[in-house]
Amino acid sequence: MNQLSQKSDSEAQIDEWSERCQYWIAACEAGIPKRKRRQRQQTPLVLTGNGVSLHVDRGTLIVRGGFTHFPQQVREFQFFKGDLSLPSRIVLVDGSGNITLDALDWLSEQKVDLIRLRWDGRIASVHCASGYAADRQKVTWQIATRANEENRLKFAKPLIEGKIKETLYNLENILPASHSRDKAIDQAHSTLKLLKEEPPQDISKLLAYEGQVAQGYFFAWRALDIKWKAQGKYPIPDEWKRFFSRSSLAVLTTPSNRNATHPVNAMLNYAYTMLESSVRIEAIADGYDPSIGIMHDRMVAERHSFIYDLMEPKRPIADRAILKLVQEETFSGADFILQEDGVCRLGPELARLIAQS
Repeated sequence: MNQLSQKSDSEAQIDEWSERCQYWIAACEAGIPKRKRRQRQQTPLVLTGNGVSLHVDRGTLIVRGGFTHFPQQVREFQFFKGDLSLPSRIVLVDGSGNITLDALDWLSEQKVDLIRLRWDGRIASVHCASGYAADRQKVTWQIATRANEENRLKFAKPLIEGKIKETLYNLENILPASHSRDKAIDQAHSTLKLLKEEPPQDISKLLAYEGQVAQGYFFAWRALDIKWKAQGKYPIPDEWKRFFSRSSLAVLTTPSNRNATHPVNAMLNYAYTMLESSVRIEAIADGYDPSIGIMHDRMVAERHSFIYDLMEPKRPIADRAILKLVQEETFSGADFILQEDGVCRLGPELARLIAQS
């Protein structure tokens, strides 16, 4: 009897996984705007699952999506050179598969960027069609600006002001009413006034101002109503029923938002990674060195601090996609994977939806 019960539970979980994958695929496809006949495809092509492949056949690029559940009809695309339906960016979200050297050459020729994301949303690699050819004058400007505190502030202050204004928009127009939200709104307004009347004299003070606003802003996220279904069939930790902070509980020393232990943080990490890849491609194409930050320091080798500088005012804009998703959707435990270390992963089709949006 126990074996039959266990088998039944297992089959129910598989059915739920398949159902949720199909649900997110439909949501993803519904979110792709219709392309005008003479317009280049603006929406990136996002691929995930096992068995993804890109190869060239008789001068055309053949792209095959991967398997994420069973049964599933795998998507296949054929792109011709100069094809307006060819997106300017292809994103590979986790999964497995193969890409031929001919396909990489074909993508470069057609100026298509190829971005590979790891399971946690962090960038694994970027195949940038424009390559990396830094402009000596721009790199010299980065180094000189970084070395002068006054110039650093002149560069950084508008970025932080822009971020606070976008944060204020989210607080006033998107987040649900709460005492925490009211306090965060007051804090944002007073900080903007302070930046104008008593501008900081160094970068650390400027970042301290921004940090106070960010703390109140994400505290206001605690009022979000995160809706869940099928908890009896697919239980979730109590921690997932409310959003508490951007910090991961898997990191017990210095607070960090990497290795998210909460679904909302896992989704935010994906959104920020897509923003990071977009900003990095633009910065490299413009001739800047992504590693020479002006406002942020380069703490580790893979940290492209100049990209983090440019991302600041755009982060609250990325937040809106996740806030909209949380407010409109009813999630299932089948949408996420809880690892043995407590780290939360997104199901592949949900990850694809976020990468696309």
